[in-house]
Amino acid sequence: MSLTTPSPTASEHPVPSRAWTRLTNPGPEELEKIAKRLDLHPLVIDDLLAGRQQPKAESFDGQLYLSIWDIDRGDEGTTMTDTDLALILTADELVLVQRGDTAEFRDLDALLEGPGAVSVDSPLAAAHRVLDAVVRDFVELGAAVEKDLDNLETEVFDSRVREDYRRIYRLRQRIGQIDRASSGLAEALRQSGDHIARLTEQQPHLRPYFAHLANDARGVSELTSTEHESLDALVSSHQSNVGTRQNKDMRTISAFAALLAIPTVIAGIYGMNFKNLPLVRWEYGWLVTGIAIVVIDVIAFTLFRRRGWLGEHADADE
Repeated sequence: MSLTTPSPTASEHPVPSRAWTRLTNPGPEELEKIAKRLDLHPLVIDDLLAGRQQPKAESFDGQLYLSIWDIDRGDEGTTMTDTDLALILTADELVLVQRGDTAEFRDLDALLEGPGAVSVDSPLAAAHRVLDAVVRDFVELGAAVEKDLDNLETEVFDSRVREDYRRIYRLRQRIGQIDRASSGLAEALRQSGDHIARLTEQQPHLRPYFAHLANDARGVSELTSTEHESLDALVSSHQSNVGTRQNKDMRTISAFAALLAIPTVIAGIYGMNFKNLPLVRWEYGWLVTGIAIVVIDVIAFTLFRRRGWLGEHADADE
């Protein structure tokens, strides 16, 4: 079993008769050592040095290179971290390369050393353990988003609730992040299907696990795509609600302006310097004029109220 020289950014853990190696934010020198030891293709090293890559799978002379986006739910399931994870799988060794903020890395050490449905007794089994953890997080995140969508849908179609646009925007961000990562992983697993099939010829007991893994990845990818469409429909409904509320506000403002305009117009007429205006020379003319203003305003208020321009009404005509 061959092991690389320990470094501050690399950790290595042996498994029975095999080895897996984990590198965190490796530099050119570390990658060069791994490349020479495993005879890696230069394109793999170029991708790892370039940084964030689109999720993909490539095969080079018996080596499988998987580049994915790892979204970890965290211990409490309330936060999401997004880092890059690359798997270089050969018949004799698995190399894991994590890139990003080290504080957000998935704890692969505990994952590979802990118990699981599949015993980590080979590089292929170790790769399954890592990929399975990633997919399970995608499934749980997709289910959580589905619940949030249901709650948001209830708010959008409830006239008594004014939905929070910031919550909609945050949910759109989450769905987009999960959608891109899960669809990329599903496509990478599909592309690597033939290579994994060849590797499982020596370990046929792993075939159903990888098939189940691919199905789960494809399922969560389809789910998040559907959630994206559902959110688009909710956003349209939200925009319609905003437009409706703005129209209602404009009608209310117009109704109040009309109520204020009635006494203003009447007062303006009687403020003109004409001697033959009705009720001008009568002692109680001012009182009759005031009562007329109030009566006209009350009639106008009642009409506006019935039309729903001034608050809710049972017969409101929206």
